[in-house]
Amino acid sequence: MEFALQHSHLIGLLIGELDQLPEKERKASKQAQRDYLALWLRVLDEVRPGLDTAKAKAKITVCAALTVVDNAVRTGLLGRRPDLADQLAEIGSALLLPR
Repeated sequence: MEFALQHSHLIGLLIGELDQLPEKERKASKQAQRDYLALWLRVLDEVRPGLDTAKAKAKITVCAALTVVDNAVRTGLLGRRPDLADQLAEIGSALLLPR
């Protein structure tokens, strides 16, 4: 979240311009994204051991949490709210942690 908050412009480039990269760099970037998702799935498995992280629901849940952060930091005034990190942490926890 800290990276996204401090470098929202890079998040936007990664999301919007990935297909414009040369093939080698595009493949490396996509692999980095898959590795990042796998890391989040491992962390999710640690805090929710009963959840099968290989299932689509776990992947969708992690992607949803990451998308909320990515979109919020790039959304005008919302991205400059002083409480944005706290709000995003609360939303992410609601999505990822058991109730």
